[in-house]
Amino acid sequence: MSAFAPLLWVLHHGEAIDPTLAEWIRRKIDDVVGLGPATIAVVLGVVIVALPIALGVAAVRRQRRAAVR
Repeated sequence: MSAFAPLLWVLHHGEAIDPTLAEWIRRKIDDVVGLGPATIAVVLGVVIVALPIALGVAAVRRQRRAAVR
């Protein structure tokens, strides 16, 4: 048993993240970006979908270049 185990049990709470911290982070992101939550969700969704597609296209192009040589 670790010496820190009792301390970790006391510091643990049932929430996945501290609600006060989550609200502060959300406000800071809104202040810095200046966009609404729906816009941020759409932009992040596009990035999440576009990145694997771009990597796949780059891999196919590299494979075709290697086959030509």
